[in-house]
Amino acid sequence: MRSPTLLLWVLLASAPAAARADAAPPGAPSQKAEAAASRVVIVEAGVDDALVLEAATRLRAELGAAGFEVVRVVRAPEGDPRAGLERAAKEAGAFAAATIVRSRTGATADLWIVDRVTQKTVVRAVEAAGASAPSVMAVRAVELLQASLLEASLQEPPRRAAEGGSAAVPDDVQRWMAPVRRRAAGMTPAPGRAGVLAGVGVEAGFAALLSVDGIGPALGPALRLSYGAGADGHGGALPAGLAARLTFAGPTLGPTLEGELGTVSVRQEMAFLEAVWALDTGGALSPVLSAGVGGIHLFVSGDPLPPLRSATGDVWSVAAALGGGAGLRLTDRATLLVDVHAIFAEPRAVVTLGGERLGTAGRPTFAGFLGLLVRL
Repeated sequence: MRSPTLLLWVLLASAPAAARADAAPPGAPSQKAEAAASRVVIVEAGVDDALVLEAATRLRAELGAAGFEVVRVVRAPEGDPRAGLERAAKEAGAFAAATIVRSRTGATADLWIVDRVTQKTVVRAVEAAGASAPSVMAVRAVELLQASLLEASLQEPPRRAAEGGSAAVPDDVQRWMAPVRRRAAGMTPAPGRAGVLAGVGVEAGFAALLSVDGIGPALGPALRLSYGAGADGHGGALPAGLAARLTFAGPTLGPTLEGELGTVSVRQEMAFLEAVWALDTGGALSPVLSAGVGGIHLFVSGDPLPPLRSATGDVWSVAAALGGGAGLRLTDRATLLVDVHAIFAEPRAVVTLGGERLGTAGRPTFAGFLGLLVRL
């Protein structure tokens, strides 16, 4: 008696479960449906070409090994391969379609890929000669499909939905593309850092002046204001690496000039508007080149021996400057800059005392700058 009772109890216990299964919505996807592989269509032109047929067979094997459902479609050659591929992919519900077509010369084969995810069609010509040609064609076709899908698989789903116009990348296609994405990420340069002269910068430091003909060396404060490309090192009003800079230096003071009739003190100030280019080498050190125009003011105060009287004088000159140096990055926003300029002035300043020539400036005068640049 126990066996019929046990059998009746099992039947009654399983009835609610069966009822629940029968009550499931008819449109609900099953686990099998969710796990269905994405489809790829291989369109064969129906021509008697052993090489193309073998290449298509190898391509089907490559995509099948990747876990996709490969649909083979044989059609007569059409005037527009793209239209035929798009129609075949749409009819089969495939995310992509491919075909291999001999070129007119027969020396190459054209690989056609229609990618319904990104809505792109890509074509590549491959040499159709040698024993390895079918294998090469199949591998190149797979690479071509992956290259077409790469952009879509790198984008985040919310961004793709906002952009619209293209389908979501199926999960199994995403998994297939994962190694390609990793390789692409390894080859993609890191986001560009801001250039040394990017944005608005303020530099404070010292300037040292030395004339080749007797005036100097002299030392004084220096201030620079610069404006370069945007904070990301690209775009903005100027090309990346290029900046406009205002340089102010002085008053610079140095040793007095001595002559037979006494001594003369010299003071200099200068201002320049420059174009500056800083090359970003990717390291901490960046070469810096500059060229500019401006003016120099030279002031002299004479202290002659009696019976001569003390006197002062000054010279204003228009000047051009060429410079070169380097910037050492201390932080993302702070750079230590050092550069040397050759300055040519007109008119040339000549310092004399009682008719005795003590020195000249501006033909040329060398100026060295050392300062700390901070990007605001």
